Order: sequence, then C-alpha cells, then structure tokens
Amino acid sequence: MESAVDAVAPVEPGANAGKKGTILLVSGELDKAILAFEIAAGFQAMGMAMSMWFVLYGMNCVRKPRSRFSPAKWFGGLRGGPGRMPETDVTLQHVIRGLNHDGACNLPLSQLNFGGLGPAIIRHVMRRKGMAQLEDLIRHASDLGVRYTICQVCVDALATSVPHDLIVDAEVKGVTSYYLEVAGADYNVTF
Repeated sequence: MESAVDAVAPVEPGANAGKKGTILLVSGELDKAILAFEIAAGFQAMGMAMSMWFVLYGMNCVRKPRSRFSPAKWFGGLRGGPGRMPETDVTLQHVIRGLNHDGACNLPLSQLNFGGLGPAIIRHVMRRKGMAQLEDLIRHASDLGVRYTICQVCVDALATSVPHDLIVDAEVKGVTSYYLEVAGADYNVTF
C-alpha cells in the first residue's frame, strides 16, 4: 500500500515559475501568523511569486515591537506617511494603537493563550525542537523576496506610519489592488 507521502509527486525545479500566490493575513494571532509565513516562504522557495497582504490586526506581526510605555507606541502615528490622513484622526485611534500587540514577539495564541503563558510555552517548545520562530520566518520570507502590502484603510484607521512602524518594506494599497492581484493568482488563502 502506498503512503500519502509516496503518492505526492516531487516538484521539478522551475515548475512553479510564472505562478503567483497571495496570502491575506487578517488575524493578529501567533499560530496563524506562523502558518502564513511558513507557507509564503515555502512557496516562494519553490519558485512561486508570493505576496502577503496585511489587514487589521494581521499587520501586528510586522510592526516594530514597542513597550506599552513607549511614546512612539502611543503617538508614533502622528507622523503620517503613505495611506495616512492624520488631520482626520480621533483620540480613540491612538488608544487602540497603544493597547495593540506590536511585534511578532508579542502576539497572543488563538487558543489556550492563558494570559500570555501559551505563546511563551509554544515559543519554548519551538526553540527546543529547533523550529524557526516567527521573527526568523519573517526575515527568511523577506530574504526570499516575498512582497508585503498593507491595506490602506487599515493604515489610516489604526494610525500606522508605514516607514516608521514596520520591520519590513511594504507598499500601501487598497482593495481594488488586492482584487486584481487575487484575480491573477494561482493560489490564494486567508488567515
């Protein structure tokens, strides 16, 4: 009897050349972000041109980690930048910004979070098993050439200053650009 592993045909080098894929990361949870970046890096390494889109709390994993008491965390969005209209900001945007989980090292789990203990346990287990941490996956995906795009509406609503708040180079685009990219993609998934 043939196993499932044996039934999968090996991928020929260059077989995915010209193919495109998109990943939409809506969730700001550690387990979903790890999966999204593993898929993006793996598919990019196999020759598929991958693009990651970050919406709402999904962009938390590519934000610079900042202390809850850092002035840049609470007031950094005042700078403006691509996709921002600071003149229309309201105070609650900066409250959301200050209370938000910034950085890949501060994300909660979707299940069994236990007030932050769950992510610490998962990270410990991953380190002991020699698995890549989320920060490593982000760096690896960037090195492979995965493209990053942040939703323009989310940039403005969450008072994000793209060049100053992110650890990756990202474009700011709207939903029509996302639609056009997905329409031409061979693979599309949402987390």
